[in-house]
Amino acid sequence: MLRIVNKECLEGSYKVLEVDDLIRLMPKKYKVDYETISQLMGYLKAGEYVSVKYCDNEVFCVSPLPRGRRVFEVELEDKKNNKKRKLKGFLLLAFYLLLIFGVSLVAAYVSKFI
Repeated sequence: MLRIVNKECLEGSYKVLEVDDLIRLMPKKYKVDYETISQLMGYLKAGEYVSVKYCDNEVFCVSPLPRGRRVFEVELEDKKNNKKRKLKGFLLLAFYLLLIFGVSLVAAYVSKFI
């Protein structure tokens, strides 16, 4: 839910989110309804992740707070770092494979002359 709020409120300002849209954006496996959305918003508000200006049965007016925004930013940073880590691992593996191939090629070439 916090991910959805952060994506919808990119500027960090208040935005009116319809309950039907929030239900649609949530994973189907959770079988979310209005009560679930209301409970999740209450949890995020109590944890100071979002500010809820007003709500009713159809809409929530919310804005991510710095704590909620930071969770989102850390998640994005982790994804970027994970990609860099995978690339470094791949390049290191390619280097070692080329090194082994080169050494074995030189050894085969030298063994022909001995």
